[in-house]
Amino acid sequence: MSNDSSATPRLPRAGSGLRVAAGIVAGLLLGVAAGYFYARGIYQPKDAVVLSTAQVEARDEAVRQQAAELRYLRGQLDTADGELVIERSARQELETQLHAAQAEVGRVRDQLAFFEQLLPPGPEGSVDIRGAEITRDGAGLRYKVLLMRSGRNGAAAFAGTLRFQATGTLKGETVTVDLAPLQVKAESGPVPATGETTTAASLALQFDQYQRSQGVLAVPEGFVPESVTISVLEGETVRASRSVKLEL
Repeated sequence: MSNDSSATPRLPRAGSGLRVAAGIVAGLLLGVAAGYFYARGIYQPKDAVVLSTAQVEARDEAVRQQAAELRYLRGQLDTADGELVIERSARQELETQLHAAQAEVGRVRDQLAFFEQLLPPGPEGSVDIRGAEITRDGAGLRYKVLLMRSGRNGAAAFAGTLRFQATGTLKGETVTVDLAPLQVKAESGPVPATGETTTAASLALQFDQYQRSQGVLAVPEGFVPESVTISVLEGETVRASRSVKLEL
């Protein structure tokens, strides 16, 4: 009786261990199977989204459009970069020209100051012929005249006319004739002036401090000029005059 009673409690413990071991093996098999099917795409989570063929194509088309827009934007950027380079080059060229013009203005101002020291200005508001050059030019006479007026700050611009009178021989006689311009050009200097202009039909003057005038005078047929007298008129009044002898 004692031997049977000692063997009876061992049987339940052995059966329980087998059941636990079987459960562990079954769980492992299920885990391996689930992983296999998930890897093969057969197993899907509950919230997984499956795209249709149309949706995949729409997505690919959107990607292609975005790529095309990106290429377009890159092209626009390259074009803008090129235009910027051209603009910078043009700006540098303009800056170079501006510096050259400023240097020329400074040089002319220095020359003007130098000549003003050599030729002291006359009375306040007086007009003077500071330079005059007349040379033969074919059948005509080419002239260059520099006119200056003594400082009158705030005063109105001088308005008048140039007159050229030549003395020479015509048909064996000594005569004096008025010369008309073929071509006249007025140039304003760096000192501000008010509307200095001349035209081919007029020798009108209008300037504040100085004016350069140049052109070609017509010579009557058969007339041989020997000297030319340049006059600056204000109305009928002669404000300045200078004679220039012509070289033969």
